[in-house]
Amino acid sequence: MAGIYLHIPFCDTKCIYCDFYSITNHSKKAEFLNSIKKEIQFYTKQLADRKFDSIFFGGGTPSLLSYDEFTAIFDELYKSYNISDDTEITIEANPGTLDLEKLEVFKKLPINRISFGVQSFIDSELQFLTRIHSAKQAKESILAAKAAGFENINLDMIFALPGQTMDSWKYNLDEAIKLGTKHISAYSLIFEKGTMLYSMRDKGQVQNADIELEQEMYEYTMQQLSDAGYRQYEISNYTKPGYECRHNLKYWTLEEYISFGPSASSYIGNKRWTNIKNIGRYIELVDSGKPAHDFIETIDKDTSVTEHIMLGLRSVGINFEDFRKKHNIDFESAYTAPIETLITNGYAVKDAQSISLTRKGYAVCDEIVATLF
Repeated sequence: MAGIYLHIPFCDTKCIYCDFYSITNHSKKAEFLNSIKKEIQFYTKQLADRKFDSIFFGGGTPSLLSYDEFTAIFDELYKSYNISDDTEITIEANPGTLDLEKLEVFKKLPINRISFGVQSFIDSELQFLTRIHSAKQAKESILAAKAAGFENINLDMIFALPGQTMDSWKYNLDEAIKLGTKHISAYSLIFEKGTMLYSMRDKGQVQNADIELEQEMYEYTMQQLSDAGYRQYEISNYTKPGYECRHNLKYWTLEEYISFGPSASSYIGNKRWTNIKNIGRYIELVDSGKPAHDFIETIDKDTSVTEHIMLGLRSVGINFEDFRKKHNIDFESAYTAPIETLITNGYAVKDAQSISLTRKGYAVCDEIVATLF
């Protein structure tokens, strides 16, 4: 089944490391909400034969929307598409934007999964990242979500911050584990071009964490979360049994997804497209009955094969039968030498059905794909 993504671009502040399209001016919110409903309607006929079992509200900060604003979007989605009864519906949230009262209201919506952008449980690190919440508020928001009846909760964490020590990362990870959420995403900090953080590094105000320290933090994360009962099913994602993010799995296993909103990317059939990263132009195009595309491409066979290998290795592995059906290629025969190299060096394990990376392999996944495939 396919997935649906909706990009809600509004934020209270722009974090220094974030390269997702977001804006702090909310003056066009009413126009945007009207346009995203029109964009949902635009693809109804094209996707009439698809069934959907995941919906993901990303951003930006989707939790800034009200109950009524969410209701209007859900009404349009359920009217326009064939949505499964057991659909996973995720909303990204900043801890500072949700309290128990609002969470109890949101529980009345179809939302059944919340992903909190916590990032750290140390106030000085949160201040550096320009997050709007404190460590105390982060914990309170997660506990409030549980109290409101949300069981499926993810928290995002970032390591390898400038000046961060191994001890401070251990503290952060321990605090995350204590909260007992079903899912934890732990990413190393990336200096994305165009962000304030990237500019700060250019000016010599900050610098990347030492690569050996970053590697130590990553290895500790994998071991510590495993010891706490989490299964790693992607380079940066860890889950309690049965709580894998269904929507994100679609990206990693090359399932179809349709996306709405400025900067949102879709993958349907052998086409991939991305919407324009400008809310005014997005509204203008959608309201005139045109697609809001900024970029569109047809995925050829070579690209499809490469992406299947890259995404498979960084997540659940490569199933040989699935690979053969999709590409008419026997993976084991076509890649005998790379497979042997991976196994010999302890980077991967293989059985009769599939090959997947070990923790050692996850740590150098990008290099493996670039050099062996």
